[in-house]
Amino acid sequence: MRRVFTIAAVLMLLGCFALCAFAAEDAMLAGVDGALVAVSFRGDTDAAAPNSLKAIEAAFNLGADWVSVSVQKTDDGAFVLLEDAPLPHQLDTDRSAAADCELAELQTLHYRNANGTVSDEPVATLEQALALAAGKGGLILDNAWAFRDEINALIGSRSVAVPVCLRTLDSAKKALQWQRDSGTKLYVLPVYKGNVVFNAIAHWNCLSAAKQPLAQFQSKNYFNVFYQKFTDKRFHAAAATSALAPMYDAMLCGRRSDDVAGWDDLISRGFAAIETGNIRGLVAYISQCEAERTALKALLQSSEHAYGGDYSFRSRDRLDAARAAALAVDADNRASLSQLQSAESDLQTALRLLTPAGEKDLQKGTFRVTPGKIAVIVIFGGLLLGFDVFVYKKKKKT
Repeated sequence: MRRVFTIAAVLMLLGCFALCAFAAEDAMLAGVDGALVAVSFRGDTDAAAPNSLKAIEAAFNLGADWVSVSVQKTDDGAFVLLEDAPLPHQLDTDRSAAADCELAELQTLHYRNANGTVSDEPVATLEQALALAAGKGGLILDNAWAFRDEINALIGSRSVAVPVCLRTLDSAKKALQWQRDSGTKLYVLPVYKGNVVFNAIAHWNCLSAAKQPLAQFQSKNYFNVFYQKFTDKRFHAAAATSALAPMYDAMLCGRRSDDVAGWDDLISRGFAAIETGNIRGLVAYISQCEAERTALKALLQSSEHAYGGDYSFRSRDRLDAARAAALAVDADNRASLSQLQSAESDLQTALRLLTPAGEKDLQKGTFRVTPGKIAVIVIFGGLLLGFDVFVYKKKKKT
């Protein structure tokens, strides 16, 4: 009799498996505004020396939305584009710091290229950079927060408005308070470097509510809280503000590389602005995203004609799910290249697997539980049970 209970248990498990298989198959078949922002770190350094006017202009000509430059103050109160580093590393001089020099002296010097050689580009002033950026894009100023009031006065006196962000390590609350108190038209770009989800959300909420163009998050930890999937919907929800990832330094973006793989990873996670030392590559990547979006739109349009055919309900459900997912990706102007390609691939597969009504709707190698298969299993189990009873009675007679 033990075997009888064993066979009964097997039949019950088979029935449960059939129900689960149907549910799993049904689940399988079921299935923000803005744009990507290109930020060039110190300009196109393949074309000219970092911080030079030529590098800034080259970056804007390539399609950069913003260029980040570093600002230092001279001994006579002028603002020049130099890093907070010894001058011999940046210029053809043995002087130590910009604060020890007057503007006239610095303008006789030349920037060093990224490889250390001396260029023919003279030291540029902030005013020259502002004039160059007018009508082309915005500037992000590093090392300028300490001079914010003076820079505010300088930029406020200009007749042509240029979007300018002052990057700072101060909190978003303090930075926005200065912005309100000073009545400035400058934007603020406070940097969040923590790993606490509530603080990261508060940082984002402050800047997006104040309609700042950029909100920067950075960490050397690959798994930092703002690199998790929750950022996708939250960061993409505010068209006015773009989450900025400083990709030019791997230690600032979770040790990710400043290339297509790194950009695509963070854009897929919700970041919409990439600050790169490879502006040419980033602009090419964004162009590729736009081309892929055009292809996806064309496929979505052509897939509408598929509804005129008489197809099985399962292949039609598969198409509905793929179209819904593709429409959601297409609606997000900040989708990554991999997201666009995946949506297009899934939709192409759904179209290819459309099956006329009445024909088998299965992919090769797919096992599908049907009522007929269940009946065969039950009959086989019944025969096995009958044979077991027969053997049991035979043994009992003997």
